[in-house]
Amino acid sequence: MLHYLIDVTDNTLIRAFALTVLLLLGMGCSRRGERGFIGWGLLAGALIALTYAILKRNTGFMQREYYDLVLTDTALRLQVLFLGMLWPCFASKASVGQRTSTFTKSVLAILLALTTAHALPNLFIYPLDFGVGMDSVFNTEYFFRVLGYSLALVLLFLLGLGFYQLACRLPRPLQVGLAALVILVLMAKELLEVAQVLVARGMLRQYTGQVIFFLTHENCFAYTLFGLAALLAVGMGLYAGTDPLRGANPAAIRKQRAGHRSLYRFGACTLVCGFCLLLTITAIRAYANRGVEISPAEETTAENGRILLPLAVVGDGNLHRYQHKTPGGLTVRFIVIKKSETAYGVGLDACTICGPSGYYQRKDQVVCRLCDVVMNKSTIGFPGGCNPIPLTFAIEGGNLVIRVEDLEKEGGIFR
Repeated sequence: MLHYLIDVTDNTLIRAFALTVLLLLGMGCSRRGERGFIGWGLLAGALIALTYAILKRNTGFMQREYYDLVLTDTALRLQVLFLGMLWPCFASKASVGQRTSTFTKSVLAILLALTTAHALPNLFIYPLDFGVGMDSVFNTEYFFRVLGYSLALVLLFLLGLGFYQLACRLPRPLQVGLAALVILVLMAKELLEVAQVLVARGMLRQYTGQVIFFLTHENCFAYTLFGLAALLAVGMGLYAGTDPLRGANPAAIRKQRAGHRSLYRFGACTLVCGFCLLLTITAIRAYANRGVEISPAEETTAENGRILLPLAVVGDGNLHRYQHKTPGGLTVRFIVIKKSETAYGVGLDACTICGPSGYYQRKDQVVCRLCDVVMNKSTIGFPGGCNPIPLTFAIEGGNLVIRVEDLEKEGGIFR
């Protein structure tokens, strides 16, 4: 349960805020009958995400690293353009619908599509993993997985709804400022994602320390957005409490009082859901990861350029970590885990995204130590995403055999 609660929150939270402010601006920049671009943008993003999820699940063609990189690079360019367009297009107190060009609406629709396409793939893929490793879906473990997934979605939806409803009551200049801040936070998060991939590819090796520092403090983006949401909720609550009741007749006063109650309700919804999600990525994550034991890497000895690992040792279904020292003094780590009766997963203790951060085992899953991404052990040995970099191996005479040449060829990531 906690695994899916945490992962859905991690993967969706910041882009849920971004979708909220993009919808806010989209609804405000056009008349009721001219908002079709919003629906088309959301639909296009959902179809892109669904297509990727299907290909990712059923083929080895799609890799999340390249998918994210293309979306992020395109989104960053459009976000810079969009921030420059925000003030003149949306800040005017005049009839905004008449002042918003087709080009502006097109940019907004594309941003909606890109943000949706980036946020949804895991939400499509996770439900297909609920029953992995189970004989039947009619058991407690399956129920709790569905519960964690659903609870995260409900909290995110209610937080977005409350945030949207409160922001709708703001004057247009404040809406623009709020949207700009959220988009800037999203851009900072996306820049870190791009830097993470470039460091793993050796293109920004001199900045590895800085990138790892920001990755270990990645929650600061979520904290900033939670702070904005809390400030908005408290501020609108104070406004409702100090706004005097006035009106030409009792009906007008009742309408104003109802508006104040609405502000209180949406403010409470935003605060409660935001607090629950904040606990999810802090205290609940710490609780879920408590007591994690990282197995030390065992030394290996090569014979005739080959490392022999007895199947009787590595075939127990647990993750085994080994290390090999090259003639140049470089230590290359690799992992081995038995996936089924006839299959083994073998790969470096590193991935192309997070580098040599390593992995540990949590029940039947393999978890990245740096970003806490969880992989079912049946996927170990296949490339892509945060999976360990695969290693070629063979089974000979009761041993799992790895060539030293293959280890040293891939070992540059440990420099």
